[in-house]
Amino acid sequence: MITYVVIDVEFDGPLPGINSMISLGAVAINKNGDTLGDFEINILPLENSISDPVTIDWFKNEAKEAFDYCKKNQVPPNEAMNKFGDWLLQLPSPRIMAAHPAPIDFAWINFYLLKFLRDRLDQYPLHYPFFQSMPAFDIKSYAVRVLQKDYTDINRNNYPIELHDNKNHTHKAIDDAREYASLLVKLLNI
Repeated sequence: MITYVVIDVEFDGPLPGINSMISLGAVAINKNGDTLGDFEINILPLENSISDPVTIDWFKNEAKEAFDYCKKNQVPPNEAMNKFGDWLLQLPSPRIMAAHPAPIDFAWINFYLLKFLRDRLDQYPLHYPFFQSMPAFDIKSYAVRVLQKDYTDINRNNYPIELHDNKNHTHKAIDDAREYASLLVKLLNI
């Protein structure tokens, strides 16, 4: 059975490598809704990176509690990604990364995996042995198909309430990963 690793990341700007990922949350689930584990880590900025002022202002005005939370117990990026890699390898295989929307979170995870776990990859630039498929499974695109909607008609604010309640969206990576993991399980079982 596939292990879906639902990921959410927080970052201090829109550009991986120029800006930094500051928090990573992941929840491993299967189609049956079993939670196989979760992972959370806050990450120090990359050396020589620059925080984007617009992103920082957004955090301070819209999600200050989440931004403050991201600054707690930060670890260096290399240490964070090695801990993440170790956690992934303990999960049942095959492991598929999933996110909502996947292109954003995948860009960050891809950059950090290739930069910090390159020596542990079986076939650079592929994500083996951590993930058996790339890029990430896009929960939003899957919802479009299952709910028979247009892509522009789906966002976290307008799902049927029995599938997703956006009131729980905190912008804390682990909370949002849990939220999207729950949505994915429901979508997989429609």
